[in-house]
Amino acid sequence: MQQRPLGRSGLAVSRLALGTMTWGRDTDADDAAAQLKSYLDAGGNLIDTADVYADGDAESVIGALLGSLVPREELLIATKAGLRPGSGRRRDGSRGHLLRTLEASLRRLGTDHVDLW
Repeated sequence: MQQRPLGRSGLAVSRLALGTMTWGRDTDADDAAAQLKSYLDAGGNLIDTADVYADGDAESVIGALLGSLVPREELLIATKAGLRPGSGRRRDGSRGHLLRTLEASLRRLGTDHVDLW
């Protein structure tokens, strides 16, 4: 799979990202592992997730797969924040909410950094 530079960041990202919106809900850990392995075998390196995907469980599945299936340094992780959980999914871009969300994402992912946020 072709990779492209991500602006001036020094990162090279695959042209296609692997989305994880259903991981931890409709897609169990075994199926997620199979999807990730196929994606990596095809040359992909960018995984997209969010704190609200499966109420955080998508990030937990990724965290469980890091190290066992792929070394952290070989995978670029993009996550996002700004929505409050619950009905209505209100937007919240406040500094406090974003920092709490980032810390929670890092815990679930089992890593000390994300590559895109």
